[in-house]
Amino acid sequence: MNAPRQGLFASLLTISFALHTFLLVLATTHQLNENRASQGQLITSQLVTDSLSELEPANTVSLALLADRYATNPSIASIRILNTNNQVLATGGLAKTRQGEVFVRDALQNEKKVGTIEVTLVKPSIGEILRTQWMAILSSLFIHALLWLAYRAIARPSRSEYLTRINNESRLKHEIQNLTQALEQEKHNTALAIAQAQQQAKAAPKLKENKPAPVDPHTISLNIQFYDPKQLMDTVNKTVSVPYFNLCQIFLNKSIELCVQHYKLSQQDITTVQPFHEDGATLSMSADKPNAASCLAMIGTVFQLLSEVLYKRYREEKRFVLQTRSALSSPVDAMQLSSVQAAERLVSQLSAKENAVHLPHELLKTLSDHYELVSMPNPTNVLTRHAYMVNGMDSEAAELAQQLRTEILRGKHSKAS
Repeated sequence: MNAPRQGLFASLLTISFALHTFLLVLATTHQLNENRASQGQLITSQLVTDSLSELEPANTVSLALLADRYATNPSIASIRILNTNNQVLATGGLAKTRQGEVFVRDALQNEKKVGTIEVTLVKPSIGEILRTQWMAILSSLFIHALLWLAYRAIARPSRSEYLTRINNESRLKHEIQNLTQALEQEKHNTALAIAQAQQQAKAAPKLKENKPAPVDPHTISLNIQFYDPKQLMDTVNKTVSVPYFNLCQIFLNKSIELCVQHYKLSQQDITTVQPFHEDGATLSMSADKPNAASCLAMIGTVFQLLSEVLYKRYREEKRFVLQTRSALSSPVDAMQLSSVQAAERLVSQLSAKENAVHLPHELLKTLSDHYELVSMPNPTNVLTRHAYMVNGMDSEAAELAQQLRTEILRGKHSKAS
């Protein structure tokens, strides 16, 4: 049970240690520069004072001894004493060839220049600074190592958390396995894998011919679309997309089957205007049917839950999959839109896993007993101005949706529609 994102935390600690070392060297360099400036001014002033009596007239022997005495300071790289004609009278220093910071001062006697003093102080390299700060750098490394060990100990998940995560992953895999078995049973029953959409068309009374039905002002339509902002649908061929559409249609058929049973309706009450294809799927139903809005809303909710399970599983297997969104709508007379057209336009305003509704007041009141509805943000037309986002469900509706989802995943209703 390793701590999460150990590699990322180790990278951050490495960057922190490098930055800390850099700032330490920078601060040390700045401090040494200030110290060297004050030291250079002090040494040149003292040397000028001590050498004044030997510069006029010039006593090179005494000046050489004086330069050698000052050069014993390890901070001094070199010393030069010059006369008024810039001729060298004496030199000293243990590292005359070494680069450093030069301090120059004129020697004045009775306001008359009698010579010049040049002192070059050693400028330490980065390596020398690091050697002088090895204790601080080693302490920083030790502290960062302790932080690394502390993170591994603190962030490591407890046994209960680890077991919970393993159980969740196992449950998800088990549900997908059950779903796969259910699909295999479907294939053995009627070779439904590719022909499911066609079979649904035969079971429903003339899907294509029934398309005009949603024009009826007393219908409501549910539209389910894929959320594809990166337009991945255009990058896959039909050998990948058609089985995926068929699988989505199976999910939708199972959702319809269980929901109409729960709300005591008939499957003939629901018209499949468009089975799943690249633009999603559309269902229609007469608004005069009892519990029509609740049934279609629950179908959309259950399908969204199934779609999310499929999305997580296929993403783990790096297979093509898209998230979905849905909208339930009645006709919009002000925009001359049928319920199918209104649902398609409304769903295009949504993001992944979002649901929206546009219904008459009496149907909205029925839905609001079990669903939390909030106004659409930033409405731009009559449709969105009177539409609502589904922001949650009460416990009764949520339990029902979870129950239907689990029942489908367990394959209890694997028989073809």
